Amino acid sequence: MLFSAGVVALLALAVPVRSNAFPAPGAASYEYVVVGGGTAGLTIAARLAAAGKSVAVVEAGGWATEMGNLTTVPGYAFSNPVLAPIEFFPPFPLLDWELLSQPQTGANNRKVHYAAGKTLGGTSAVNTMAYHRATKGTHQRWADIAGHASYAWNNMLQFFVKSSTLTPPDWMKRATLNASFIFDPTVFCFEAFSLSPCGPLQVSYSNWVDPTNTWFSVALSTIGMLPNLLGFNSGFLSGGAYTTETVDPDTATRSSSQTSYLTWALQNTQLKVYNRTQASKVLFTSGKATGVRVSTEGAAAYTLTATKEVILSAGTFHSPQLLMLSGIGPQALLNSLNIPVVSALSGVGQNLQDPIFFSVQNGVKTPSLASELADPNRAAPNLAAYTNNKAGPYSSPGGYIAFEKLPASSRAGFSARTSTLLASLPDDVPEIEYLAGSFAGTGNGVTTIGDLSAAVLNPFSRGSVTLASADIATPPVIDMGWLTDAADAEVAVAAFKRLRQAWSSPLLSGWKVGGEVAPGAAAGVQTDEQILGYIRSNCIQIWHASATCAMGTDPAAGAVVDWRAKVFGVDGLRVVDASALPFALPGHPQATIYAFAEKIAAGILAGN
Repeated sequence: MLFSAGVVALLALAVPVRSNAFPAPGAASYEYVVVGGGTAGLTIAARLAAAGKSVAVVEAGGWATEMGNLTTVPGYAFSNPVLAPIEFFPPFPLLDWELLSQPQTGANNRKVHYAAGKTLGGTSAVNTMAYHRATKGTHQRWADIAGHASYAWNNMLQFFVKSSTLTPPDWMKRATLNASFIFDPTVFCFEAFSLSPCGPLQVSYSNWVDPTNTWFSVALSTIGMLPNLLGFNSGFLSGGAYTTETVDPDTATRSSSQTSYLTWALQNTQLKVYNRTQASKVLFTSGKATGVRVSTEGAAAYTLTATKEVILSAGTFHSPQLLMLSGIGPQALLNSLNIPVVSALSGVGQNLQDPIFFSVQNGVKTPSLASELADPNRAAPNLAAYTNNKAGPYSSPGGYIAFEKLPASSRAGFSARTSTLLASLPDDVPEIEYLAGSFAGTGNGVTTIGDLSAAVLNPFSRGSVTLASADIATPPVIDMGWLTDAADAEVAVAAFKRLRQAWSSPLLSGWKVGGEVAPGAAAGVQTDEQILGYIRSNCIQIWHASATCAMGTDPAAGAVVDWRAKVFGVDGLRVVDASALPFALPGHPQATIYAFAEKIAAGILAGN
């Protein structure tokens, strides 16, 4: 079903292209060269180009929409094989950098494939499309670490609003009374009511509600996570809610930075795009970034000159790699690889923070997104609903999540150190995110395998990104550092117990079928030690790694960029992507990455 001919035919999307939008490979000069055509890169490039600046984007991949269903049909988001978090993963070189981690010492020495979008649109073209914002306390913490009030909630909200257009729920298509809610209209732009154009990114609510998720909302409510009727875009993350998603409701297709910002820029600006072109080095003259060395499809290298700035938006793994290959990073490492040091910054590639998640599963009676798409008897009606009405399971990536600070009963056994670390977080920052999911059932009354997961949102474990060689063709060395801090292990065990508490609610007795599927009774996962062992063997990433070029005020303490996203020790170079975040954000970061790119673009245009 993944490449159903009917759906592919529907999604033969035409991308409007100016004849001069894609220059032939060869030396050229621009005011700004943006390395990375992903979530942040296309946003900042489009805004600078819209202001009349001469801008080039360098992207190693091609068009995500060339993959048809895989990157455009929302219903395939959670079954996308590109996201396979296993050592031996299916290759998708047209979409994915195919990165493989080092053995994770805190996770039974497993190596993990870490998907990262190698395409125009970047990870926004392959993610699961959840859109929400962080808390007000998170933004104040960011402002404090950056040493600048512009990151506080009240100052950042304008950039969240500027980046997107919200379409309210279509209640007729959702047609699920027990999945109703209200939302906060003051924190979004609506085309029908705005005096100025809203942002190009389309944000909406699914045109179909997964029946299994309505039961998960009940389960989570019974252990304290009541419905948050306003949702998660007003600076509060508490309780449960159906997420807003980056889906264009008019076409029921993914809205990525490619289909939004880039499409708009190709129609309205003189932005230039060098796709299938890889940057290998930032070039400097007297401490100022003056260009980027690149190669298109492996051909001879050439230089794109930047008369004003180079902006790295290559992501959490590749932005620090490029900095180090260009002479910016830990001095001992650069010396060992004979890379001339331009700026000795010890924090480059360090401080990697990567939230993990794990699940408890049980058979259930309701159909779900997974079972609907796996059932050949449902193929025709589901395809008809999608093609004719932009509704049904193909139109929806799912979308019920919940947040909480662990209750006192879960914290009772924490060590003093863990309690102190958690107390250092802002009061409104949740510690755990719960995600509702499913797999197709196994028959015998089991329509669906319900999958309730918990994510540890504020990892105290630290990983790193470093170099194996001075050659861009050698992938970066990635260690996520999972569960190497004892505090994370304690929090993870408490979260696992909360999953079982939710599953054990008496209100679910008529919905569940059989006993626990995973870990399952036979696995003997009962004691804290056994639970932690299970988590170490089964936890995976939620693809939110960040902070490897962390923002701060003191490079001696590990900061790589200042509040303007400018790299310390050089001129004319910024890093604008998730690597520049000072810490892991609670929940899903894509909304914040768009807003961050909007903020830095506005700052550049204002002369900051």
